Amino acid sequence: MDIIYTVHVSDIGWQPDVENGATAGSVGQSKSIEAIKIKLKDAPKGTGVKYRVYMQDKKWSDWAMDGGVAGSTGESRRVEAIEIELYGSTSNLGVVYQPHLQDDGWQEWSSNGALAGTTGESRRLEAIKIVLAYT
Repeated sequence: MDIIYTVHVSDIGWQPDVENGATAGSVGQSKSIEAIKIKLKDAPKGTGVKYRVYMQDKKWSDWAMDGGVAGSTGESRRVEAIEIELYGSTSNLGVVYQPHLQDDGWQEWSSNGALAGTTGESRRLEAIKIVLAYT
């Protein structure tokens, strides 16, 4: 099973899909992630991924699932934080993610629904890496 994801970057648009820990977004360009889509490849039936983002207008998006869009496109609203979880028959498998944060660079890894990024500090996520890991 693999995890595949893509981000919508300010002034660029949707980037190509990446997977299994590759960097999605931009580093060193002062551009923000505005939306994200995440899905599992070759997942058992009834197993998937859900995620939501905290937007610059100080609110959480609705939960998106299995390739749906979390965030906004065309509205120039930056993503400041993200939460990602697996659901279904995941056994001992979890999701681990690492955001690149404005002014701070790569943050510590977060996992299984924990908040990654900041809320209320007006700092953009610029990139993210996501992997599946056994817990």
